[in-house]
Parts: sequence; C-alpha cells; structure tokens
Amino acid sequence: MRVISIGDLVTDYYYQNGKLLGVNGGITSHNIVANLTKWKIETSVFGVCGNDAAGLIAIKSLDDLKVDTSNIIKNEDIKTRCFHVSYIKNGDKTSFSSKKRCPICNNKKWYDKSKINTDKIIKDIKNDDILVFDNLNDKNQKIIDSVNNKRMLDLGQYFEFEDLSDKKIIDKLNNKFEIVNLNERVEKYLKKRFNIKNEVELYKKISPKLLTITKGKSGAKFIYSGIKYEFTPKHIGEEVDPTGAGDAFFSCIIKEYIKNNMIIDETKFEKWYNASVKLTSKVVEKMGARGHLHSLYKIKIKSDCCHCDTFDFVERKKIKRCNININNLEKRINNALDSNAYSQLKKVGFNKNDNYIFTGTGGSLAGAKFASNIINYIYGSNTYALTPREVVYRNNKNINKILLFSYSGTTNDVLESAKGFDKDSSIIITKGNQKKVSEKTGFKQKNIISYTTANNKGKERGFLSFEGAVVPATLFLKYYIEMKELNINIKEFIHSSIEYWNEYFEEYFSNNDIKKVFSNTINIFTGDYTNCACIDTESKLIESGIYNCLVHEKKNFSHGRFINYENLKNKSSIYFKQKTTSKYEKKLLNYLDKGENLIVESKYNDILCEYDLLIASQYIIYYIGKYLDVDVSKPKYSEDSMKIYFYKGELD
Repeated sequence: MRVISIGDLVTDYYYQNGKLLGVNGGITSHNIVANLTKWKIETSVFGVCGNDAAGLIAIKSLDDLKVDTSNIIKNEDIKTRCFHVSYIKNGDKTSFSSKKRCPICNNKKWYDKSKINTDKIIKDIKNDDILVFDNLNDKNQKIIDSVNNKRMLDLGQYFEFEDLSDKKIIDKLNNKFEIVNLNERVEKYLKKRFNIKNEVELYKKISPKLLTITKGKSGAKFIYSGIKYEFTPKHIGEEVDPTGAGDAFFSCIIKEYIKNNMIIDETKFEKWYNASVKLTSKVVEKMGARGHLHSLYKIKIKSDCCHCDTFDFVERKKIKRCNININNLEKRINNALDSNAYSQLKKVGFNKNDNYIFTGTGGSLAGAKFASNIINYIYGSNTYALTPREVVYRNNKNINKILLFSYSGTTNDVLESAKGFDKDSSIIITKGNQKKVSEKTGFKQKNIISYTTANNKGKERGFLSFEGAVVPATLFLKYYIEMKELNINIKEFIHSSIEYWNEYFEEYFSNNDIKKVFSNTINIFTGDYTNCACIDTESKLIESGIYNCLVHEKKNFSHGRFINYENLKNKSSIYFKQKTTSKYEKKLLNYLDKGENLIVESKYNDILCEYDLLIASQYIIYYIGKYLDVDVSKPKYSEDSMKIYFYKGELD
C-alpha cells in the first residue's frame, strides 16, 4: 500500500523583510505525503515539473524525505511552478503574503492548467493505493472518476468552483472521497453557495465518509454519520510561520486512519485530533511548510540573474551528531571528574558487609557493570549488575543498596526497578540536574549523584550515549585508584586511552574494507575483564540497526557454540582481550583465525583493562559509523517501536 499525491510540483520561496531565506518543495498534496514519511508510511508522488533549477529543488525536497519520486516527469517545455511567501516583521507583529510573482523581478513562473499525464497515472496506480488530491481540476477529476481507490481531498481554495453550477460542484464531490478536509474559508464559501446553515448539511451534500474542517487556532470539527464532533486545542506552539499547518493536520488524520486499519471510528476522533494538533504545533514553530521535516534549502544566485530564474543549489553540510559526541567525550569526562559527583559517591559508604544491585539500560548498563566489578573487586561484596526487569523479578530482601544508572535521571524502567526499595537505599547516578531529577522522581537530592557542572550544562543528543556509558564508569575508576592507592593520574590515563584507541581504529578501518571485515552478523567474544566493552558494543551495534550480534563468553563458546559459527557464511568477530593471553585463549584465537577478526587487545590487565576497553568500544562504534557513512547516534526507528521505547508502565 502506498499513499500517492497527485499534481504538478511547486517550489516555494521564503523571504523575510525582502531578503530570501531559502527554498523548499511545496503544495498541499505533496506536503501531506512528505509528512507521512515521518511515520514510515510508503509514499509516492505522481506529478510533473520543469527540467530546471526549481524542479531540482522540488524533487530533491521529496527525495531527502524518502518519498518515491520515480513517477515524476520532467517536462522540458515548462518552467516549474513557483510560489513566493513573504514575511514582514515589524516589532512583535509579523504579516505575510503568498504570491505567484517574484517580489524582486516580478517574474511569474506559473501555468494554470495541469500538465500531468492522466492516462499514465491511471495505468500506474495499484489497487491498494490511497490517493491524495488538493484540487478538483479536470485532470484530477478524470483520475478520481476512473479509479476505485480510496481517495482523500484537502481543499484549501474554492476559485475553481466559481464558474461551475451547484450541481456540477456536488457531482465532483459527492460520494467520491473517504475523507475530505476543508479549511474554514472553503467551508463558509460552500455553505453560502449551497444556501445551507451548518456543517452537517454540508456533509450530507458532499457525502464523504468523514468530513474534517480546520479552524486554525480555534480548533477543528469532525462530521461523521451526520454527527458533528468539535474540538478545541489545548496547546498551540509559538507561531513563526502558519504555512503548512493545515497540510500537516490532514496528514496526521490520514496516518491515524491507516493505523486504524482504514476504519473510521468516532471513539478515536479526540485521539486523532490531539495527534494532529501535536504535529501542527511543531510545524508553526518552523519557517516553511516543511521546515519541521527539513530546513530550507540555500541557493546561490548565478551572475546577475534573479534567483527565481537561475541558481545553484548549495548542499548543506550534514552534521553527524555522533562526531560531536565522540569529539567532546574527553572534555565531558574531565568535567564530570571536576564536578562534586565523586565526593557524593564516596558518601555512599560501600563496604564488605553489604549487598548491592547496579542497574541501567543500554550504554548505562555497561557503566553499571563496571561499577559492580569495582565494588566487588575492592570489598568482595555480593554485587549484581542487572537489567531493570531482572531486578523486578528477583527476591531483593537481602540487598542493602540499589544504584540506578540513568543518563537523564528519569528513565522509567530504571526507576521502576527501585520501587521495592526504600528511597534511602536507592541512589541515582545521572547527568541530569539534581534538583530537577528530584522533582520528577521524588528522590531526595542527597540520593542523586549528578556529574553535571555549571560549565557543562549540555547533554549528548542522540539515542546512543557515549558519555552515559563512560562517565559513571570513570567515577568508579577514580574510586578504585584511590582505594587501591595506585600511583595513576586518572586524567592522563584517560587521555592516553582515548588517544590510543582513536589512532588505532582510524588506522585499522582506513586499511581494511569494513564491508569485507563485517557481515550482517558479528560474533562478540567476552570474558576476562572485557564484559563492559562487550555489553556496550553489542548494545550500540544493535540499537544503531547496522549489525546483528551474537555474544559468546570465551570458554562457553567451546561447549557447542562453535557449530553456529561454522555454519555462518561470513565469519565476522570482535574479540576483546586483556594484555595477558591464557593457554585456552591461544587455542581459541587459532580456531577463529579462519574468519575475519577484529582483535581488540588492551595494554592492561584486570580493572584497568576493563575501563580501557570500554573506551575502545566507543571508538569501534564511531569508526564503524564513519566508514559506513552512518550517524549511529541517530538511528531511524519506526513509530511502533517508539511506543515500546517510551513505555512508562510497570515492568512486571
């Protein structure tokens, strides 16, 4: 099933006080499918544009959002339609106008009659396609009347009705559409035209299954089975630009309709409305009808030509969030060491008689595992590094303290795992602000160890946290160095580790074809003070969506796991090890030599190895992403998966 928008392409130009801000693709039906890609719905545009610079932008603006543009025809005989949106800002007030003429050269690039090839479009439409229209011109009407597909109409103008009889208008609309969306202007025109008093009568005249009417800041009306449902917005975003809000609203209605197995259910209208308002609130906060999806494209004027005629497209530099995070890792580690988090950590009062649980999710679980190892190594205490759900399903009667590792400080699963514990025995280790985390969680501030500082307010952005994995482990490394009275300068040790692994993996991946080294499935070997690196690497590779992983404890591998390895077509492995190589390990490495192996060997043994390899794991992920040209910090998750991610309920 595809959602297809049909019509001629348009490029929008945006100006503020006479200055060109940028350009983007536009027009209602194409804006709707552009929004639908946000929810991983398959979309396509069946349309036409000129083979010119504006056409390039119109197509690229859809390509960049993963809309299928293979059915767009470039017509050498036309100029791509262009719309010019001008904003005049005067103090706190902003007015805007939309015109078909360039405000600089007064040139008009617009043709009135559609150039789409109706016969080809009808031929290429599949039976389960959903079709989206934003006008009822003759060519669109031919398609509408020739197919049995589900059809959607978003009508924002009424000029095409002015020369038609009432009967002709009704013939164009009556029983033709699954859902019709009107703005308040068109609604008023049609009611006056048909001499009817209310929306329900209008609904009966044009007979869609569902009629929605947007009223801007005043809310919206849904009419279904002759009954009107009226909704008022609870929150509206700070308005920067209202263009595209109605398109986004209708795209969300279509999305909810598809999610509901294409069944219109009046009990869900309020939910549909609220979802639509949530999106439109984001839309109006950005410049341009698609500004919330992609920033305006910058163009460079060629010679003395007006920009609406000939220009060069300026390719924006893609910012990889992962690059920013890894490049700031050492700085963020040092900021944490300079915070008062370490003095707070020492007040926990670890000792040999108490039993401890350390818990976290994702990268934070690696930090929790490292902390667990440290306390066990120093005191011989019973320590358990567990996922939150494992904590919930065990008898914790003899546990004295639970330490919760959460980068934000408010991770639902982590907090849920502490419900069976007294608040005084529960400690959060976080980058979050102590006061804010306390207000959100109900934990006392003294039980929140925060490694944020006045000069380090910003957090990493992205799903895969480097700081969240390494910094909590660093605090416990400092504790280990102090308690063992080791002659180690921790900042110099960390700098050396970061510098070594950065250079090591840069050289490794520049000399080895990553696509040959790694197949779709990677075996990760762990054990001997390498568990934290394994946990973090496996978590980040899985969460980035790049590779699948099979984790093997080195000795357990010999108890039959090799059969799976031998049946793999491509034998790719990441093998973590400390400096010392055991007799068994030599045999295992010799056995694995038949495949592609990335051997990650630390210069250290024991606890220092564990931390050193945790640093190494950050650079493995970074360089894999770099050489695959993937920003591993920003994986694209489906809407259904995000419902699980943001689950806020109980774990049992």
